[in-house]
Amino acid sequence: MSIKRVFVSDVHMSPGWSLDSKQGYDWFSETEAKQFGDFLKEMIADNTINEVIILGDLMDGWVYPIETQPPKYDKIANAPHIVDIMTNLRNLAQAKKNKVIYVIGNHDMTLMEDQFKNFREATFDNIAFQDFYKTEDGLYAEHGHQYSMYNAVDPKHELPIGHYISRLSANVSETKQRSYISADFEARFPSGKNYNVDSKGLIPDPLVNAPLSYLEEESGFDDNTSITTVNGGIITIGEVKKQYSRLGIDWTEKHGLLGEISSAWREEVGLDGVAGQIAMGMVFKDKNYKVVIFGHTHKALNNYLRRPDAAFSRDPKDAEPYAIYANCGAWCQNNEPTYVLDEYDDKADEHAITLTYWGQTKVIKTMI
Repeated sequence: MSIKRVFVSDVHMSPGWSLDSKQGYDWFSETEAKQFGDFLKEMIADNTINEVIILGDLMDGWVYPIETQPPKYDKIANAPHIVDIMTNLRNLAQAKKNKVIYVIGNHDMTLMEDQFKNFREATFDNIAFQDFYKTEDGLYAEHGHQYSMYNAVDPKHELPIGHYISRLSANVSETKQRSYISADFEARFPSGKNYNVDSKGLIPDPLVNAPLSYLEEESGFDDNTSITTVNGGIITIGEVKKQYSRLGIDWTEKHGLLGEISSAWREEVGLDGVAGQIAMGMVFKDKNYKVVIFGHTHKALNNYLRRPDAAFSRDPKDAEPYAIYANCGAWCQNNEPTYVLDEYDDKADEHAITLTYWGQTKVIKTMI
């Protein structure tokens, strides 16, 4: 028997407040909304699909200029260009008989708060919310933000520092038409390099706040500039820097899913490196995985994972792939819309992973 699962991520639906502006900050356009709505209709009509897994950042509560209070989720769901998507999503959940799963990302992490319980139950009826997705046949999937110091769930703060990075990035989009995503800053300011070690342990380097300072300069702001918070309050950029000044230490002690110094190294190697560690059983001790799927980076991938030292081995088996890492890509910011299809054959105990470019014949297929 074959089981077919579809993974899609990083739609970043928003109310579209800036879509009429030539200097807009919205990541999700009306054209992209139409594309994603049509994709959902295809999933509804395809009776061969067993499960649809949304790997985070379906809705966006982060990408809004600092002077603008971010919207509640009902404002997003009821926006004119979003209404059809929400209808199709509910129809999909009915068609797949409770086999639509929503794995939370960083830009929509507050959707799980108690204040949005009624909204979740009414809007996402028959959709299961999870922190990750895994199967007995060797597949593991999540959004991927938990492996970034800037974007992982922060037990000491309501939101991770990445929220404020995204808010300032929206201002840069308005003034300079330059767009940044979280992965850009993870690459530019990798937190694994943000530490000095002395006899007392780990001490955070000032680069912990480097993204904020960089975006300040880009926007012409300073530490006294105010940010309107999600709850309508006010905080300055300088106060944000002060609040997160121990972020490096907090991250190494216990941050999100990870702890210990190895967590910083995991971010340093990127999500493909993290995927390799998960596949080899280095992150979760329950088992190894044949397939690891992420979103978050907006970069569609479907690659075999091989040992880095395989080229120096005399054993030809060492050159064989031990797992597959796939990334769903994104449906916003003019990216080519993509999704990942897993077809699992239980008789052969084999996964066929296909990165599909929606609306095109282009696919990248791997098998393990």
